[in-house]
Amino acid sequence: MIKPTWAFSVWSDSDFIYAELPAIKGHSLHTVKVPNNLIGIKKLLVLAKSRNEDSKLGTKGEPTQSQIEKISYDPSMVRRPKEKIKFSDAQRIGAREVLRKMGLICLALLLTACQMPLR
Repeated sequence: MIKPTWAFSVWSDSDFIYAELPAIKGHSLHTVKVPNNLIGIKKLLVLAKSRNEDSKLGTKGEPTQSQIEKISYDPSMVRRPKEKIKFSDAQRIGAREVLRKMGLICLALLLTACQMPLR
């Protein structure tokens, strides 16, 4: 197989792994570095899987150094949002009753009617 034009070169030292990204469609050649550990290798795998002849600067296939340093560059390392807690109608009614007894629902309705912000 012939090496594709978008293929990149990789080398390392004791601290970092470097990836030299060749110019694609007029973009300039540049080098990015990642830590010489498992996280760095994962980031290079994301780069390798995302790179193709249409890669543009600032994308996962052609990241800048500041982008590749962000933890969000590797989708497996991004924190997933927690699921919203689902309440039953009975729980909501009970919560409203407690807030009414505390006088907080009346206060919120008055402030909303007056268009005053809650603080």
